[in-house]
Amino acid sequence: MNTKSKNYKDFQSKEIFIDGLNASFFLNPNVFRNLKKGNVTAVNGTIAAWHNFTETMEMIGSLMTILDASKDSIFLVERAVDIVDAKRTGRTGFIMGFQDTAPLEGKLYTLRLFQKLGIRVIQLTYNTTNLVGSGFMTKDEGITSFGQEVIEEMNRLGILIDISHCGEKTSAMAVEISVKPLAVTHANPYSFCPHPRNKSDSVLKAVAKKGGVVGINAFPAMLKTSGQASLEDYLNAIDYTVNLIGIDHTALGPDFMEEMPNEIADIVLKDVPAEMREKMKKMPALKNFESISKAPEVTDGLFRRGYSEDEVRKIIGLNWLHLYEEVWR
Repeated sequence: MNTKSKNYKDFQSKEIFIDGLNASFFLNPNVFRNLKKGNVTAVNGTIAAWHNFTETMEMIGSLMTILDASKDSIFLVERAVDIVDAKRTGRTGFIMGFQDTAPLEGKLYTLRLFQKLGIRVIQLTYNTTNLVGSGFMTKDEGITSFGQEVIEEMNRLGILIDISHCGEKTSAMAVEISVKPLAVTHANPYSFCPHPRNKSDSVLKAVAKKGGVVGINAFPAMLKTSGQASLEDYLNAIDYTVNLIGIDHTALGPDFMEEMPNEIADIVLKDVPAEMREKMKKMPALKNFESISKAPEVTDGLFRRGYSEDEVRKIIGLNWLHLYEEVWR
């Protein structure tokens, strides 16, 4: 182990580390404790997906109450510079994001309302078809006319477009329509691991060409087809993606769902075929990276793989930060 690797905890404590997608139950204080333990500077936290407008507003209200009560340790990120401030002050910056456009309820003006409230990342579809486009688990008809309006309005408002769960055609069309860079916040190359939720090389290359970023997912089934996946498999996915689309477009999007109540987890998996659902439930957690609290192990692993300090900085945080700077302004 080289000197840099021995000092990886000190290195991460001094650098910006961004969790590009975290779907944990943020109303449980243990989630924020784990982020703090992992030296995470900022997190894109999923606060809504299939939820309607009213449910989403209730979640925003609940989260705002938590942030107001914990402003000395956690605060809402609205601008990219806030993430720099989070590192400077030793706090955790919280980026509010959606994993579906269902909260819009088909009304374009709600995007403006949500942007004003602090929403900075929205995934176009979850697993199935909605008013904007198609998810990966359904017949993919591509982006709808309303979907094109949504993409154009998100570009105008400075909301980052996420296509992680979108189908192939929907993903490709979104990249083509958007005038700003997009993100795949939490998925891996399908050519690395043939899981249906992973993305084709062509989509990932198109995202990179447009200046976007791909966050590597730590979900075991998306890293390995059988057996227990480990941190090394996660690092393999990072290596593969760097070789595929470049160091400037590869980042972290672990997709942890910590402290998730069973009833919510059941809703998350409700559209997944029974056979796949059972396989997902039985697959053990990612060995040596079971929680975002172990984020420093990823930093250490990158050094062990021979990445330079500048390359590690990009993967663990700066690539996301630069994308936010480009899109949110």
